[in-house]
Amino acid sequence: MRMRKRKNLAARMESAAAWLVRDAEQTAGHWREILPGCTRLLVELGCGMGRFACDTAAAEPESMIVALERVPDAIVIGMERARREGLQNIRFVLADAGNLEKLFAPGEIDRLFIHFCDPWPHWKTAPRRLVARNFLRVYRPLLSENGTLRFKTDNAPLFAFAQKELAAEGWIVTGCDEDSPPEAVMTEYETKFRALGVPIGALTARLF
Repeated sequence: MRMRKRKNLAARMESAAAWLVRDAEQTAGHWREILPGCTRLLVELGCGMGRFACDTAAAEPESMIVALERVPDAIVIGMERARREGLQNIRFVLADAGNLEKLFAPGEIDRLFIHFCDPWPHWKTAPRRLVARNFLRVYRPLLSENGTLRFKTDNAPLFAFAQKELAAEGWIVTGCDEDSPPEAVMTEYETKFRALGVPIGALTARLF
């Protein structure tokens, strides 16, 4: 789905710039320093308009949330919400998931969220799926000893693909539900799909 262009985008980005980390590569290994006393570092890939990230930040004030998105017209909505709600434990980064290993230090991430990513249905584009083994190999060293990956999708073939890729890479799936129940915090997409009665596949995986 194409994101509509926001009016006065540059000015809006600047007005909420306190919630945007422009030098994310220099922040690798230091994300917890933004929130003194931080207990966990949570990262969401493809945060869209930031509903899940902001709601999680509000629900878990002791956790530091880093929300990545490559579309400025989407991320600005999340930044503005974080500013409006005065959330101090969340930061946004304009970046592609392919650059994740430059943004975080080994063992730094406690939980990685991947929600409703592009399924890239053609077999030739399978490596572009965020749950493809080439991405899983990027995530592996960045997770902490007890770190987990949480994945959700409305796309059944992508859900099956994710399970196969995780198994091939030696990940341990600790929870898997092809029609998962709703949770307290959901993305914009999940809320929409559940209202339509679409089954949501959800799984949690760890390395050890």
